[in-house]
Amino acid sequence: MDYEFTLDEYDRPIAEFSSGFEALGRWLSEEVSNDEQQIEELLDIITQLEQKRINSRQLFGRDAQLTLSHNEVEAIALALTEDSSYELPEDTQLYNDESEASCGLLDFKEAVLAWQQFINE
Repeated sequence: MDYEFTLDEYDRPIAEFSSGFEALGRWLSEEVSNDEQQIEELLDIITQLEQKRINSRQLFGRDAQLTLSHNEVEAIALALTEDSSYELPEDTQLYNDESEASCGLLDFKEAVLAWQQFINE
């Protein structure tokens, strides 16, 4: 999982993750952004998971949900979790690659620490 951190034209931090992991970058960019308190909360949850004080935690943002467990972190767009009032035609497949992603807890921790360092520069 590769990632790069940049600033947009309004000096907002942007996390761009490699293909298949874009939803994790979207979580950091849009749900966490440069909020140091949220970053500290994420790191505290990761520590609790590593020390097996908790089994899992779900965080709900404006547009996405993050689920953390001992082994895995999953980001998923809330639009994918909502029930639709209509059915899609048979054999219809939605493109979800940019709307959901998962990785190992340790990899996510490294990304969050790198994000923290980037926004504090």
